[in-house]
Amino acid sequence: MAQDKKEKFLTTELINKIIQSNADLQDYRVVSEEDCQLTTPKGLDGFMSVIHRLTLKLTHKSNDGFYLDLPFFSIFTASTSKRLTVMVKVMKGDDGFRKKSLGLVLFPNEINVYSAVIPAFEQLVGNAGASLNFRTLAPRIYLVESGVRYPAYSDQEETFLVMEDVSAAGFVPGPRLNLDEPHLVLMARKIAQFHACSYAMRVGEQTEALRSLVERIIPLNFLQDGKIVFESYDIVFKVVFERLFRYFDEKPALLEEERVRDRVHALRSKYGTAPSELMQRCLMRDELYSAILHGDYNRNNVLFRYDGEVPQDVMLIDFQENRYGSPALDLSFYMYMNMPPEAWADGGWERLLAVYHRELMHCLCDIVKLKPDDEALQPYGFDPMMKHLKQYFIYGAIIAIKFLPCMLANEQEVQEIVHHFHQDVTADAFRQIYLVAGGETVDTRISKIMVHAAQQGFLDMLEE
Repeated sequence: MAQDKKEKFLTTELINKIIQSNADLQDYRVVSEEDCQLTTPKGLDGFMSVIHRLTLKLTHKSNDGFYLDLPFFSIFTASTSKRLTVMVKVMKGDDGFRKKSLGLVLFPNEINVYSAVIPAFEQLVGNAGASLNFRTLAPRIYLVESGVRYPAYSDQEETFLVMEDVSAAGFVPGPRLNLDEPHLVLMARKIAQFHACSYAMRVGEQTEALRSLVERIIPLNFLQDGKIVFESYDIVFKVVFERLFRYFDEKPALLEEERVRDRVHALRSKYGTAPSELMQRCLMRDELYSAILHGDYNRNNVLFRYDGEVPQDVMLIDFQENRYGSPALDLSFYMYMNMPPEAWADGGWERLLAVYHRELMHCLCDIVKLKPDDEALQPYGFDPMMKHLKQYFIYGAIIAIKFLPCMLANEQEVQEIVHHFHQDVTADAFRQIYLVAGGETVDTRISKIMVHAAQQGFLDMLEE
């Protein structure tokens, strides 16, 4: 009954709000209930959200047609019509679940990106006459509402995010985990464009405008007032650290290199049982390099457009973990998560960082109209930028090893992980499955990530 009530709202009142909120739709109406289809595709919803697909046949309200207003719908005849397909994202659960799952932070932050950050960046680029094309940065947003009450839908405060279904434009998910160089390069360039706008606002003396955008971001901390905020993350961090260090104990040859062994031992000694302290340390802000981030940048949160099998463009989605901090947080996660270890060889890692930096500087110079060697841009040169990133790249390594046991597990293991995670992540049953899921494949990969991080100097910050 409650589900029928929600579906009725989504196919009546919400449609009217979508039409009223978009100038290019205000001359259109849904003629009948048959012109509205609501589905909930499997695989699109997440732990904290449900995503519906709403397909509408909209008919133009022309002077030649007969028009009559009825509750929620308009009936008329006209010769022109068009189809509109949107994705409707809403929060799951009761108020207690939403508070516990941080949905009351994540959803407002995502809406802030779509309603404030991206429009501000588009205006920045437009006013500068820059060549940067943001048309495929993110899906078009048709409606955003946060903290609203609609008795016709529920008795709770709700959040609605209605966005373009970009599959019609050819944007679809890419490979599940490992990406080849063309995919990785597109992701590096797109996130560089996004980061460049924060730097352009700072260099272009729009610091107040940047500060205003940052102040709207609700902090998403691992620790706050000495207490753990992300309890589930903290538990999984601890379990995967236990797994990682146990594997190193079983395979001491992996730590044969003295520098690597010393850094890994330092990680274990300082943060082995307190991983959230290290992750919180990675969230430090500064007035030079901090930028508005995607926050959860990996293959799961982008869509690719292809020409045959070759990716041509990439679009960002799902900004729920949006933060303000080092760009290393975005870069390190997607590189360690989606770049297979074999791609690190022969300079692949360094080439991808060079692609990111080249695109960052190109966009920054284009917006602020300065040459790359201008004094104002010196902090963003390759060497100082890499020195900065090096201090925070451990972040993505740890986030990646947190997710990889689930990503590389077999179907039965994944079902068991999800079951225990939802039922009681603190139970020993969750710990036991996460220690073994994916077997040797996971053990090998997460150990390679940490050895690589030590070799690259990303654990040197532990000595500071």
